[in-house]
Amino acid sequence: MPVLNLELNARGDVLREPVIWRLSRLFNVVTNIRRARVSQDYGYVLLEVEGSTAEVEQTKAYLAALGIIAGDADQTLAGQKPETAIPQPNAIYVRLTSVAEGQGGVPVLHRIGKDLGVVVNLQKAEFDEEEGGWIEVTISGVLFDVQRSIAYLHTTGIHVNPRERSVTDYSNL
Repeated sequence: MPVLNLELNARGDVLREPVIWRLSRLFNVVTNIRRARVSQDYGYVLLEVEGSTAEVEQTKAYLAALGIIAGDADQTLAGQKPETAIPQPNAIYVRLTSVAEGQGGVPVLHRIGKDLGVVVNLQKAEFDEEEGGWIEVTISGVLFDVQRSIAYLHTTGIHVNPRERSVTDYSNL
């Protein structure tokens, strides 16, 4: 399968939409963040994309339509937002910090977004796969899926620092 590194450059608000998460849903590609610097105003992400040739080409056309990379744009895909099909009554904001070498090479955000049915939004980042760093994300979805995502992240060895102490729907009160 082809593996392609794409440099995403955009305003911070554009990258804080679940653009990277959408790539997995729309085009069935595996995404892994190799380097990221995302602030309130601006975002840069070096993204590794793996999939079939057609899937990778569709991914590039979609990102070009959003104005995140240069290239041939596919405007028919630009308006698609698959996150609207997933209920998102609960959300948690977490900071993920690498603590060991090699943690940057594992697509954990892709895995929780694809396998656990949550929406992952990149909020801020100072990360390099070789040096480590941190990524702040919002994980949204049904309570059970959000809690499973946090539990999975704890098993990866990545330091997980949530803004809130727990996620609940208060149904047991």
